[in-house]
Formats: sequence, structure tokens, C-alpha cells
Amino acid sequence: MRTPAAIAQRAAGILGGNWAAERHPWGVHGSLTAPETDTFTLHVDDHGHLCLEAVYGRFGEIARFPEPTTEDGADVVAQDVAKAIRQHLAKDEGESAVYQELNLDAHFSAADYSDPETPCHPNVTIAGATGFFYIDEAGVLRLSAHLDSLTEIGIRLWGEDSVPMLITLDGGVVFASTGRWVIQFQHPDDGGDDGVWEYSIPADEAPNEAAARAVAQARFAADIKAHGNTSAWDGTTIRSVRFINDQPMA
Repeated sequence: MRTPAAIAQRAAGILGGNWAAERHPWGVHGSLTAPETDTFTLHVDDHGHLCLEAVYGRFGEIARFPEPTTEDGADVVAQDVAKAIRQHLAKDEGESAVYQELNLDAHFSAADYSDPETPCHPNVTIAGATGFFYIDEAGVLRLSAHLDSLTEIGIRLWGEDSVPMLITLDGGVVFASTGRWVIQFQHPDDGGDDGVWEYSIPADEAPNEAAARAVAQARFAADIKAHGNTSAWDGTTIRSVRFINDQPMA
């Protein structure tokens, strides 16, 4: 079936959760609803286009879709209807809902070794960035990120309007483009709080812990040299290294 009501039924299944579709007389009109959201209708206009409209809130036409000629085409249209509804609701909720839309649009691909010359490893693509997670020919678990195709939410990892990125391994930060490292040095004789030097290093200066330690040690050496009592700090060690993500993720 490729009626508006049938496509509404398929779109409700794609949206999942509490979404439900209702068939109206003759099946030429369908609606989609979920608790605490707008109501959406599907109908065919005079030009033969399938029209998606919102009934409440920012009401009116949201999108138009061509008439599907096959069952596969109906599935594609249903997916496009679900996507248009998500985007409409995300705009109503504000910028904080953008991450939900991007995650919902994630594309997962399984391994495909049908062509030995160009094998495809398991991967996920989100907002144009693709991450691979697989076992290679040597039996080594590999994680690989490809960021060349980040979409309109940002095309850079650094600077204003960039896409923040945080990579962790077993809870530890191994790469960050936002946030900061807080590194404390402890006087060799302890000395309490008076014997502690603390540095806050932005992630854009040190994307991983090794780099943050190197930057902090260089600054500490320069500060101690200018302190006038350098020898008293011989044997000073790093007491703690913390990563703080106190900058909002886009």
C-alpha cells in the first residue's frame, strides 16, 4: 500500500517510541501523533504531491514528497517523512536538540568483504564524520576516525564555530578539542597548599594528556627559573592531572 495513511503508518514505526498513526476515511489522509508533541498530517495535494503538515505550534506545510511508485519507494518516503518531523521538532526545542537529530541520522554499515581489493570494515557515520571499529588481518583491534567530510554543523575541529571532539578510552581522555587540563605540581617536601603550583591548559593547546604534561612542565620550569629559589624546588613532581570539559559541546 502506498496511500498517505499507509506511509504515515510506516513513518510512525520509524519514529518509534509512542508515535502512532491514524487512518482517516478512504485511507487518503493520515495523521501522526505522539504524547506532548505536535500532530502531523499527510495528504495528496492537487498536483499529486504528498504533503506533510503540522496541525499545532508552527503549523502549516513542512515538506512535500513525490508519489512513490514502488513499495521500496514508499519506504524511502516514509523515512523522509520521519526525518522531516524530527527536524521540525528539533527546531521547536531549540539548538540543544540538534545533537538528537544528528544521532538519529547516524548510518551504520556492517563489514563487507565481497570485494577483496576494497574491503569495507564496520563503521558508523554521524554528521559526515566516519568512525571504523574492527579487527584487522593481524588480529589487532583498530579504531579509526575520518573527519574530512564533517557537514554543515561545522567543518573544522579548532576555532570559532568548530565541531568539538572528545575521545576517551576506558574513561580516560586521549584526545580533546574542547575543555582544559588542570595539572598540579607538588613541592618535594609537601608543604601543603603553599607547595602546589597549578596550571590550566586549554585543550586547543594540548589535545591529549602527554601534550598537556609537556606544556605544564615547560611553564613550571620557566616560572621556577624566575622565582629566584630554583634549587628549593628540585625533585618536584606532578601531583595530579585532571581533564575538565567545562565548555558546552555544540
